[in-house]
Amino acid sequence: MKSQMNLKWNDLVSPTMTPDEYLEIYGDKVAYNYETYEPKAAVLEKIKSYLKNKNEKLKIVALGADWCPDCSKNVPRMIKIVKLINSEDISLHILYGIMVNALHKPGETIWHKKRSPPEAVDPKFKLKAIPTFYFFNANGVFLDVIVEHPKASIEKDTLEILEKNM
Repeated sequence: MKSQMNLKWNDLVSPTMTPDEYLEIYGDKVAYNYETYEPKAAVLEKIKSYLKNKNEKLKIVALGADWCPDCSKNVPRMIKIVKLINSEDISLHILYGIMVNALHKPGETIWHKKRSPPEAVDPKFKLKAIPTFYFFNANGVFLDVIVEHPKASIEKDTLEILEKNM
């Protein structure tokens, strides 16, 4: 998907939440998914080492909504990964409030244009499902995405994105 997207970090214009703000607001709803997820420690160490060895930083933004079951599952998991890596080389920003336009016609964006953040309908984001995790390097250059569900696991997919794009 990377080659098809002309996305930059600066295209993100809406205010985002930190992981701690997210957990404060949605903690009761996502506690189980956050507390029970156990990412592979060896993969987390590889991510941390990779960023340090490359002298690079990874910025991630998650687009989602509180009504979305997949968001309530995968956003807390990404938060746990970032917290366990515990490095200044990785940051997570969360943009919630995506709303579905139930009256959209075939070919139109499924996201509500007035009730969603502008990123939901910005063609640069190519938002098809939520949650979507967008990955950027320190210079704000788009690397890749995880859409809705990871292929292997969130941490393995994150490491794969780093290895392929940095």
